[in-house]
Amino acid sequence: MKASRKQSRAMTNFKNIRVLPSGYQVSIVRAKIEVSKHFAGHSEKSYRAAVRYRDQLLRQMPDKRLNKIPRRMLRALDLSKPVVGVFRYGKRKFYQVTFREKGRQRCAVFSWIGDGEADAYRTAIEFRKLTIAR
Repeated sequence: MKASRKQSRAMTNFKNIRVLPSGYQVSIVRAKIEVSKHFAGHSEKSYRAAVRYRDQLLRQMPDKRLNKIPRRMLRALDLSKPVVGVFRYGKRKFYQVTFREKGRQRCAVFSWIGDGEADAYRTAIEFRKLTIAR
């Protein structure tokens, strides 16, 4: 008896573009609203159309991050872009890092007063790196 081999159906992912058996799918989610469109076939033409559509959507849709890290903070810490997992709440003057400890979700808050925002952000980044290392 011949052993049947299952064909691998691994999906190749591009940024916001999925490769499906029937073609390419562009999918972007912002504020719990998903915008999606399918481009039939695996030709170069359908791929280019999917990339064009994705780029157009990304220009039109708002940024993922609701509370942006100010550029002055990034410059003060010599960063080119915000650190993933560190969130800023400007009105309440704190940075928050969410992490898992013993299977439970926890969060740590790093507040600042006056001009100490850069120190709070630096401390939050260091804490985030420590929690990832565990």
